[in-house]
Amino acid sequence: MAKVERNLAERNLSSLLYRFRGYILGVIAVALFAFPPSLFPETFCINDCIAGILVAVPLYVASAFLRVRTRQFIGEHTRGSVHAADKLVTCGPYSRVRHPLYISNTGFALGVAFFHLGVSLWVLPFMLVVVAFEVALSRIEDHFLEQKFGDTWRAWAAKTAAVLPCWSTSRSSCRSDSCCDSEHVPPQRTFWQAFFADFSTWFWIFFCNLLLVLRKMVVFYV
Repeated sequence: MAKVERNLAERNLSSLLYRFRGYILGVIAVALFAFPPSLFPETFCINDCIAGILVAVPLYVASAFLRVRTRQFIGEHTRGSVHAADKLVTCGPYSRVRHPLYISNTGFALGVAFFHLGVSLWVLPFMLVVVAFEVALSRIEDHFLEQKFGDTWRAWAAKTAAVLPCWSTSRSSCRSDSCCDSEHVPPQRTFWQAFFADFSTWFWIFFCNLLLVLRKMVVFYV
């Protein structure tokens, strides 16, 4: 009985985390914004602010590319408040890692942290919170997919890492038999179709960074 109640509580918590994941990330973003920003140098030099920007830009670029590439293969967006999956996608980035979108989200979040706080110890607590939250979401996703697709998911998961991509020289060593070969299965969308379909994501990332730039400028000049 206690085990049943514990499982029910875990499912309810998982459901809440997934349903309100956007709001939770919003709260984390507001908390980050409350931290004092790292400032641009008064002279041309590499201080913690510039170093943070130099770290943030590659994170933004890599995360954006991974996100668009992933969107090419999963078709419609999945921003609903409940889990839904018509099929198990194992092509494209999913042939290397099970949660490319969560990896992309983490990269964007860490990029924002470095952009705002610079290369400093202040980034660490934010990094820990974001990574822990995204890992929790990935486990919720795994549980849902296992329940829905059973042995097919388990065969794929046994050969495909959750968050650390497999770059083995032997392609068969990091793919299950159920995985399709992304080189022979075309994506559902072109790169640019997937990019523009995710317009709201790019808008919020741009808007967030614009606010952070304005905050830096206000603190720097006032």
